[in-house]
Amino acid sequence: MLNNIYDALRSSIPMPDAARFYGLEINRAEFAACPFHPDNTPSLKIYEEHYYCFGCGAHGDVTDFTARLFRISQYDAAVKLNADFGLHLTDQQSVPMQQTVSPEVACRNWLHSAERILNEYLNMLCRWRMEYAPKTPDEKLHPHFVESLTKMEQYRFLYEQIRFGSESEKRRLYLTEHETLRKLAERMKQLTAVKSAPKRKAI
Repeated sequence: MLNNIYDALRSSIPMPDAARFYGLEINRAEFAACPFHPDNTPSLKIYEEHYYCFGCGAHGDVTDFTARLFRISQYDAAVKLNADFGLHLTDQQSVPMQQTVSPEVACRNWLHSAERILNEYLNMLCRWRMEYAPKTPDEKLHPHFVESLTKMEQYRFLYEQIRFGSESEKRRLYLTEHETLRKLAERMKQLTAVKSAPKRKAI
């Protein structure tokens, strides 16, 4: 029975999807910074059905990756994947991340996620500054243009700290900027929902 569940997880969840879902940034060469050892140069190769780290030798499939990342058993990892990806393969509930992940992995995952969110937001602010710039001196300023003016420097500074700061600076940001990034992530979700909402046709 368990082997069937593990097989189903491997066939249902591509390794890159699980890695991204749990906070890893995968580059165009399909490498990511390995969460299992200090890794300044991405050495974790993400294949479609498995992973392999050329730095520390860690390897396995999607269930093994989840178990190692959250320091839980293979079975609990299968339960977590099943619930997190809504596969309904078992009746068990997901293992809460905050109760199982180590502080080091939690920090590293947060930093990867924060860098991605900030990069997306900064790119959006750049677009807004061009798209919504007033055409005449008397034109009322669009809220998106105002946001691009008032938020750019604040979040660019945070992005540069997260990407280029020292390890101690990054740990400090992890401890102090959770709420800032949580609100920004919610903001991005709202903007995405508005953008993707279907437009009603005029009758």
